[in-house]
Parts: sequence; structure tokens; C-alpha cells
Amino acid sequence: MAFENLVIHWRGQDLEWLLLDEAQLPLREGRGSLAALAEVLSDDELPLHTSVLLSGESVLIKTIEVPPKPTRQVLDAVPYLVEEYLACDVQDCFIAIGERRGNDLTVGVIDEPYLADCLAQLTTLALDPEFIGIDLDLMARDQCLLLVGDDVALLSQPNAERVAFETAQILTRLELLYHQDPLALNIVDLTEGQSLDQLLPETFLEQSQRLPASARSLLQHLHQQSKTNRLNFRQGRFAREGRGSSGNAWLWQLGKVAMLVAALQLLFAGAQGLYLFDQASNMAGEAKALYQSLYPNDQNPRDLRRRWRSRLNAGGEQDQLGLTAVLDAVSPALVNARLQLDNLNFNSGRGDLMLQLSGQQSEQIMALAEVLNAAGFQSEIGTISQEKSAVRGSLRVRLGDRP
Repeated sequence: MAFENLVIHWRGQDLEWLLLDEAQLPLREGRGSLAALAEVLSDDELPLHTSVLLSGESVLIKTIEVPPKPTRQVLDAVPYLVEEYLACDVQDCFIAIGERRGNDLTVGVIDEPYLADCLAQLTTLALDPEFIGIDLDLMARDQCLLLVGDDVALLSQPNAERVAFETAQILTRLELLYHQDPLALNIVDLTEGQSLDQLLPETFLEQSQRLPASARSLLQHLHQQSKTNRLNFRQGRFAREGRGSSGNAWLWQLGKVAMLVAALQLLFAGAQGLYLFDQASNMAGEAKALYQSLYPNDQNPRDLRRRWRSRLNAGGEQDQLGLTAVLDAVSPALVNARLQLDNLNFNSGRGDLMLQLSGQQSEQIMALAEVLNAAGFQSEIGTISQEKSAVRGSLRVRLGDRP
């Protein structure tokens, strides 16, 4: 049988484990020593994902207030802020940094050799957990909630520390916490071998509310909770070795996406170039066909621009009028003025060139006239009419009077 996930509740030498399939459905649940777990896993393939929940009895989970300073300064200050809550030397502890909300920072403090030994024992089974959290950290923080399992009970109180204790001590611990004045709790009964009526007095149960259990056991209930923004001891010196490589893999994936985008841009530019080349070829073909239709006796037309100039010059008559010069001046001026040339009519008798133009504003036609006047030509604006969002107008350019 193939297991997808393995969840271990680690309480000293007493372990509970839960094996699930790829749909997160429980397949097998058990308890015992690490050797018993190894025997269970020996007949099957190792699970793809492993999570470990450390008992709140052996880990301090604390919310501390930190100064609103850069992250590095906050990390340096954390050991001094939690030291007063420890019964041992803070130098012997490992501190995991959790979620920060404003100036409130959640941290988990554990004996460093204990955590190292836990990972070492899992390594002997070829297990490398992705998540090592705390059972208490998977509880809701905004309500009074008591989860009661067969061996351990977890208590969460708003604006107070979350605590874990043995189920057999539940009455004593609650009396110590509430000093004979029990607070109304939301209780989830996840026990199988005993009843809450045997663990708690009737007066306490009457003041509390029993919530329906969403799972058969405490471990299944904890596994169902979201692990997002929860404390994870796989950080610092206990970070997974594969994390760096996964970071490189992420960069490699980002590089592949960038290469794909660049390739698509090159393909687009190439397709655009081919389209423009095809348009230019068509226009060149049309220009050559027009020239050959006007001058069929020219059997080998090359350099059409030079030949058009030669035809327009017509032995020097139009050249004296300056037709070629005005065309050279009008063409770039039309582009700069963003005008469209609808019709061009040259009258050699009068020595003028009539331009029919269209654009967006009448100022564009006036600007073209000023440019031609500045170039030494005499230009005269004819009629200008407004047609919806465009204007149409005429411009007469006299050629013979140009010095």
C-alpha cells in the first residue's frame, strides 16, 4: 500500500502516527515507539510528505512584543525577550520565528539537543519532515477551546497562553488555571477509551459547550487544520538541505519563463518583419506595374525613384519650376504634420501644385503651409471643411516664384 502523507505526534518516546493517502484520507493510525513506526513503514514505500507535531508540553510557544525595527534587529532581540520565561539557559535553546502581526511576534522555544535528537531519529528511518510544528499552534486563538484526546489535552484561551497537559490531569490543571471559578469553554471530545463525564465534574460541563468532533482522533483533528503561517522549526540550522536547491529550482523556473517570453517576443518581431517585408514587396510590385503601364517602352526599369525624377524633370522644363524640390519638401512635412495626402494635381500652365489633404485639426494644414513658406515656396490655403472628427482642406503651392 502506498502512503502519501505521514503525520507524527511526538511526545517524548511515546509517538502517535497517522498515514494518509493522496486524498488526505486516513489509512492507518497507531501509537508506540519509533521502532514500532519503523516496523509499520518497513513493508511499504516511504511516504512522500512527512509532518511532525511536537507536544506543547516540551515546547514553549510565546507571543512577545518586539520593537518596530528592521528584521535583523528583531531577531537579535528575541532571545532577551523570551529568556525570563525559560527555566533553562537560553543559549541551550533553539528559537523558531513565527508569524508577526504588528509588534506581536509568535516564537517557539525548544531545547536544541532535543530537537536535534528528534531529527536524528527520523533520519534513521530515511524520513526528512517538511514541517515540524507544535500541536498547540494549530488551535484557534480567538476562543476558549479545549481539545481532549486519550492521552493529552490542549487548551487555548484568548489573550492567554495556550497550554498542553496529560488528559489524566485535566481536572487538576483546570482548577489551577481558573481557581475554582471555571470559565465557559468550547469542548471537543476526541477520546475513545473514556468519557468526559469521567474526567470532568457535571457542574463544569454544564457551564461549557460541547462541539461536534470533525475527526475520530486528536491527531486527525490537528492534521485537518491549516499550517499556513504556523511555526515551523525547519529553519536556521535545522532547515532542510533541499530548501536551497528548491530555491535554485525556483530561480531556474523563473529563468525558463523569462526565456519563453523572450522567445515569444522574437517570434512576434520575426512575424512582424515578415509581414512588413511582404507589404514592401507588394508595394514595390505595384509601383513597378504603375511605371510600366505609363511607360511601356522602358523594358528594363531599375531604380524607379531616379527614373520618376527623370520623367518628372521632362528635359528640364519642370525642373525650372522646381517640382522635384517641392515634392522633396512636401513629403517629410506631410509626415511631420500627420496629414494624409488625398490628391495631388500639378498644373504646368499656372506653375502651381494643388494638394488635397485630410487630418484631425485645421491647425495641421496651417502648420504645413508655414513650413513650405519657410522653405521659400508660396503656399496658399484654400477651403477647409469639418467632417465629423476630421478636417479636409486644400493647399496650393506656387512653384515659379521660388527664388
